[in-house]
Amino acid sequence: MSVSLDRLDRRILFELDCNSRRSLSSLARQVRLGRDLVSYRIARLKEQGVLDNCTAMINPYKLDLTVYRTYLKLEADKERWAQFVRHLDLHPRTSWLTECYGRWDVVWNVLAATPKEVYDLQDVLFSKFSDIIVGYNVCTLVNYWRFPKKYLIGTSVDDIRGWQFELPEFTTGTTPLEHELDDIERGLIRLLSADATLSFVDLAEALKVTPAIAKYRTEKLEELGIIAGYRVNLNREALGQTLFTVQASPRDFVAENEAEFHKFCRVHPQITAYTQQLGDCKIEFEVEARDYAEFSKVIDEIRERFSRYLRSLDYLMVKKDYFHRTPSHIVPVGAAELKAPADFYEPEPLIHAAVA
Repeated sequence: MSVSLDRLDRRILFELDCNSRRSLSSLARQVRLGRDLVSYRIARLKEQGVLDNCTAMINPYKLDLTVYRTYLKLEADKERWAQFVRHLDLHPRTSWLTECYGRWDVVWNVLAATPKEVYDLQDVLFSKFSDIIVGYNVCTLVNYWRFPKKYLIGTSVDDIRGWQFELPEFTTGTTPLEHELDDIERGLIRLLSADATLSFVDLAEALKVTPAIAKYRTEKLEELGIIAGYRVNLNREALGQTLFTVQASPRDFVAENEAEFHKFCRVHPQITAYTQQLGDCKIEFEVEARDYAEFSKVIDEIRERFSRYLRSLDYLMVKKDYFHRTPSHIVPVGAAELKAPADFYEPEPLIHAAVA
């Protein structure tokens, strides 16, 4: 059931989705509302179940990790299906998981340092659930851009282009970096992934360091691109939104044409993410819409504007999103750490972090 939000609630959510770590005073100035009123509205949005949490978005490529995306088609065995999804949800290498309607039933992102580790992990998985896995496909993510939820405050591309402020985007991928995290950095990633609003005093107390050290180390993680940004996890059902993922097949592979399409996606109100990957699908983007009719309008607009570049569009409608997360084991990295044991079923709980 969706919750009715006024203009100020939507603007607060949008600003938090751009940077959920900004101070309450800074947020209040941005939305032109008193600090206490902003605090009250945020608390109310949490009580209403609209705002789940604020989180840091971590770029695993800066930690010498790669994201491998597996698309799976399953037999319609309800009990085994539930066991399979639970297995993936609890797996310490899972960074994203969804159940879908469409060509594929499950999409699963896993973090690994080498293709061999993914192969071994899937070997165990497919052996354990060979009775329900009908087919699968694997893509390697190269770059992933996550955009703020512009539909919260804008209804058209032209509206957004007229905004008098810079529209951020959070990037996973780009130039790899082999950075070895120390205990303080691991702690900061763990804490900020769970709650990006923690003050440097809170972080320092939890890690038993000074606030100055917590501040310096956090800023260093941001500078290195390990922390790509700070955003929010929002309850799409409460917002009355459904997530669709769209796989685009280009007619050509001209970089300028893709750059134009990427720019369009970046400013479109309902497109919230854009992915470049190796495999059968070169481009994938995410759309949030109120219903299939609204989603269809987005697709029709894209077909009209980019028919010269895009050959076909294939989509999945997300039935359940387990959200992007920062696994507590992201601080790697040895092959033994990344492989799930053959009898794996219930590892220690994960800290969820998101891209909605």
